[in-house]
Amino acid sequence: MATVSDFRRFNFGFSDAGREYLMAPTLLRDGYYDLGGTVDRVLNSHEFLLLGYKGSGKSAVGARLRLLAEGAPAQLSAPQAIFVDKLPLREFKGVVPDSIDAHVRHVYAWQLHLMVQIITGLSGDGQADAKSRKKVAAAEKELGKAGVIPQQPSSLKRFRMTKVSASVGLPNKGLGLSADFQRSTDEGDLRLWLAYLEGVTSEYRSNRKHYFFIDGLDDLSLASSGRELLLGGLIQATVGLNEMFQESGSPIKIVVSCRTDLYSRLSLPQAGKIRRDYGLELNWYQNPRDAGVSHLVRLANLRARLVDRSCSDLFSEFFDPTISGKNTVEFLLLQTRHTPRDLLQLLKIIQKHVDGPGPILPSIVLSGISDYSQTYFVDEMHDALSTYFTEDQQSRIRQLLGTLRQRDFTFADLRTRVENDSRFKDKLDLHSVTTALFDSSFIGNVTPGGATGSSDPYFRFKHRNPEASLLHDESMQLHPGLWKAFSLA
Repeated sequence: MATVSDFRRFNFGFSDAGREYLMAPTLLRDGYYDLGGTVDRVLNSHEFLLLGYKGSGKSAVGARLRLLAEGAPAQLSAPQAIFVDKLPLREFKGVVPDSIDAHVRHVYAWQLHLMVQIITGLSGDGQADAKSRKKVAAAEKELGKAGVIPQQPSSLKRFRMTKVSASVGLPNKGLGLSADFQRSTDEGDLRLWLAYLEGVTSEYRSNRKHYFFIDGLDDLSLASSGRELLLGGLIQATVGLNEMFQESGSPIKIVVSCRTDLYSRLSLPQAGKIRRDYGLELNWYQNPRDAGVSHLVRLANLRARLVDRSCSDLFSEFFDPTISGKNTVEFLLLQTRHTPRDLLQLLKIIQKHVDGPGPILPSIVLSGISDYSQTYFVDEMHDALSTYFTEDQQSRIRQLLGTLRQRDFTFADLRTRVENDSRFKDKLDLHSVTTALFDSSFIGNVTPGGATGSSDPYFRFKHRNPEASLLHDESMQLHPGLWKAFSLA
């Protein structure tokens, strides 16, 4: 038995990295599992684009950077993240004149916004050289005179109505004004501002490295309403600025955290090349047969050891070897989408059902799984579907899954149920429903005989293979995490 014999004493954390940073920073400081050395690569390589599905730990990277910076303020700076989903994105319209090509227009708008944030973040850096401190102070003064407010994208329009003071000077390199920018005064002034801010940030020198983290790209609705082009401009602007900082030797880096399937929806030239050259993929899925040594199990054990250093394996010390005829770890992971959030929240919910110290009975584990399925997993499905459907449609989808009463089914089964029930007929687009459920890993495809003709069936869930697409003519399966919620287990 473990020295800490009460499973309830372990702290598995919060479902939100921001809350964990505020309320349990030790978990991010000492209980952080750096999958693939992601944080080290963010700090020390050219890679900047964090990609992963919801719950994969993207925001935790940003929170981890903040804690590292707090522990080494002379070497690192990492201010609070910039949350795109909290920005009034409509205010970016009109920042750059519509006469400019749309792709270029959005890139310029984001470059201006990001450089304003960076100038603000560089202020007060005592590790910077005197020349850099002077230039940053002058730039802040210029932004103030122009009426530009960091938190208000709409204020960026004032760049078109004001000029950079001649006293601050401009970079010696040619401005490279395009014909478009030379057509009118406001376009020319805007380009001068871009050149000026690029000069201040690229020529910045400090013994402290500055990391600016962009978060909030986890909601698929952000890529709707024509914003695919705007958000694609954000990625392209970050590529350009980071390359400029790296080439010039400026100790500044912008890190972007983006949901994998949202990234695939962006209007972004060379999206694949950017992903290959700059992407860091947070994919925790591993073969269930190796569940006992998986990254997720190691993460759970790492957090357990913060409470009990002698706890070598949380699962063997507190759980029976098998549950419902399956290896316990494999069975628990089966209830998840193989993300840190899913597994840690499952363990946290099981804790609520433990009524004393010592080993946890399988019946207690099953009660916890039932609770997890009916609350956490259903809530996750609700959040995912809210991107695509109205509240009424979401309710009908849940009813449809509940009345189907099958773990495994076909598209024809669903269609028959919809056609024979007035609650669903002419009220749900089944292709849209199944695609949304598949893209969020709440249903998957099942290939009888396996992908290569083996005896075991092969399951295609999005969390297992991010490139998988739904086949409507192949059998489907409801994710095991939902079985208890729909009384299928």
